[in-house]
Amino acid sequence: MYNNQFWGNLPDGRPADIITLTSSAGAVAEVSNFGGIIRSLTIPMPDGTCRSVVLGYPTLAEYVADTCYHGATIGPYANRIRGGRFTLDGVCYTLEQNEGNNSLHSGSSGWQHDLFDYEADGEALVLKRRSPDGEGGFPGNVDCTIRFFWQDPMTFAISYHAETDKATILSMTNHSYFNLGGDDTILTHTLQIHADGYTPVDAELLPTGEIAPVAGTAFDFCAMRPVAQAYDHNFARTGGSGPAATLVSSDGKLQMDVCTDKPGVQLYTGEFLSAPFAPYGGLCLETQHFPDTPNIPAFPSAVVRPGEAYAFTTTFGFSVL
Repeated sequence: MYNNQFWGNLPDGRPADIITLTSSAGAVAEVSNFGGIIRSLTIPMPDGTCRSVVLGYPTLAEYVADTCYHGATIGPYANRIRGGRFTLDGVCYTLEQNEGNNSLHSGSSGWQHDLFDYEADGEALVLKRRSPDGEGGFPGNVDCTIRFFWQDPMTFAISYHAETDKATILSMTNHSYFNLGGDDTILTHTLQIHADGYTPVDAELLPTGEIAPVAGTAFDFCAMRPVAQAYDHNFARTGGSGPAATLVSSDGKLQMDVCTDKPGVQLYTGEFLSAPFAPYGGLCLETQHFPDTPNIPAFPSAVVRPGEAYAFTTTFGFSVL
């Protein structure tokens, strides 16, 4: 079921809406055309209750003021770019430096801060936006389409598609903070990430360029184990047809499988969340290209050229245990 309603006005007066997508099992997603935000995601439980599994604010004003990217669709480039610059085809492009000397999540002109056009496609929500050449320092007129839908009664999907008229870089993701219930924090959730390697970072949380093995380290989530501590790190996926990551609630009653065809999964455990949320109140599993990929040739390329389509899908499949 698809239903849209007015949510509120942005500071410039433009109206933003909330679109509700309900699966045949009664699972419900609330998505806004402002920032492609997933405001709410609720899963029906056997006892007749519905469990909220993402952190969300009640009002649009709180999202406008938010600095933690709650539920937002990040674009054109998620994560960090060193020095706020990159070189492509011999041209140096300068981006906003919004985290020290570096660019994080494309800066203040990132797509998560703007209003998308939208339409229904059956029971799916389709968001559309054109990013003009030079916006935020990124090259190319980029036409982006993001589709939110229930792939099956308990699997929520986000499909991304973009095309450009000039060589550019793209790495989109969704920045929802998940807490599957059963505890106030996610530190006692159990997690498995299908990744043999991770990208070590320096003091600025930027990758050193190495892909290091996880075996024998605190980054080894090859087997299910408690989250236990703070992370803000990218994992290099093993590949294959199975889930990229599996998360289980602290009470062991709900599981989420994350599937994607992107090379990286950024695990962020919400260490710096603040009121009304608690530190470690939710974690992100951001499917994307590696951080700072445009400046590290050894990483899988994030370059998209005219005539090529940037396209991938991430699904969040829920199972009651």
